[in-house]
Amino acid sequence: MTIAEHETPVATTVGTTTTMTMAAALNRALADALAADPDVVVFGEDVGALGGVFRITDGLTARFGEDRCFDTPLAESGIIGTAVGMAMNGMRPVVEMQFDAFALPAFEQIVSHVAKLGNRTRGGMRMPLVIRIPFGGGIGGVEHHCDSSEAYYAHTPGLTVVSPSTPQDAYS
Repeated sequence: MTIAEHETPVATTVGTTTTMTMAAALNRALADALAADPDVVVFGEDVGALGGVFRITDGLTARFGEDRCFDTPLAESGIIGTAVGMAMNGMRPVVEMQFDAFALPAFEQIVSHVAKLGNRTRGGMRMPLVIRIPFGGGIGGVEHHCDSSEAYYAHTPGLTVVSPSTPQDAYS
């Protein structure tokens, strides 16, 4: 399904093509994943009632409930540890760290557990989880708000790094 074929336009429609922002495409993709699979959960830093720092999760808690889209403490290692446990038990967590450098406290969990568990179990255990780590965003933030550390993850066997450049890529 393409964004243009989805039943509810998010922005303006020109002919048969729906125009939307990257944030709207990500929100639509998350909503569709939550609607399609009861094992999908979205959690992380301010993703619940606030809707995330870039409003990617806006409206998901209201639509799917606090059991499916909820806030966590600002404890990145704990967020990833929880996601690993959930994925090991059949859930499909989608977690969000607010900004790229905020994920560094969870770096060891990501490269040692998320990336390697499938290999360590000879494919017997999959890690069906998504870690959303926004970076840049044009906000001009300093310190931890403007890092671009995706190369650390891209060079880790067992991880797949995706950096969409268009709303269509983001939805896919």
